[in-house]
Amino acid sequence: MMGEEDALDQAILEAARSLLEKGKQNFTMEQLAAQVGISRATVYRRVGGKEALLQRLARESVKPIPPSDTRQRILHAARMIFGREGLAAATMEHIAREAGVGVATVYRLFGTKENLIHAFMEEMAPKAALRHLTVHPTDDLRGDLHRIVAAVVAFFHEHRDILRLTLLGLERERRYLTSLRQDSDSLLGFLTDYFRHQQEAQRIRSTEEPQELALALLGLILAFVLIAPVHYGLDPTPLEKVTDIIAHIFLDGIRR
Repeated sequence: MMGEEDALDQAILEAARSLLEKGKQNFTMEQLAAQVGISRATVYRRVGGKEALLQRLARESVKPIPPSDTRQRILHAARMIFGREGLAAATMEHIAREAGVGVATVYRLFGTKENLIHAFMEEMAPKAALRHLTVHPTDDLRGDLHRIVAAVVAFFHEHRDILRLTLLGLERERRYLTSLRQDSDSLLGFLTDYFRHQQEAQRIRSTEEPQELALALLGLILAFVLIAPVHYGLDPTPLEKVTDIIAHIFLDGIRR
């Protein structure tokens, strides 16, 4: 038999779920308390703050997980919100509203904002192409490098407003930069592995370490795609031309 306190918890959860299903994602704890007919202090004592309540709703929901297109809508909405508001100011409620779903759905799929940021980067980063070239490098070094540069240039250009945060390291964003930097580290790792394979196959005669080559390539890409437009107002397009320039400078240098 359900105890009195358990029944009260369920009443609070059901009231919160009802508010969310009515599209009231921005409900306050005062409104929730009024819905149940108890004091706000009692709500906080039983379920904690609003974020804790939403996470509990997500864990205890018996509704089926939404289809993958809902997940993609949320990730796309996150991209828009992160770009407009930054990582710190963005909220799960803002993202849910942008995606046209209930905030409980966002929590059910991702759990926390940190998880959502990581999922966003996992989804958007050009890892598939880089992983394939790392595992299966070809003897066409120039062709490989052109494909690598094209993938990374396109990714950096599309998400340059968000990636700027990893370079600026603003205090208010610092809490959320771990996921972005982890993905930057994995990109460096893919490139390092690729150059190591090519050195072992003696297709690269450079005496620099593989990681140094990877950093040099990333530095060229960042200079064209992020530093040029942000600091000098230069337009890094067309991207095909930028890709050709970077690949040429990296492989051939500038001396005739």
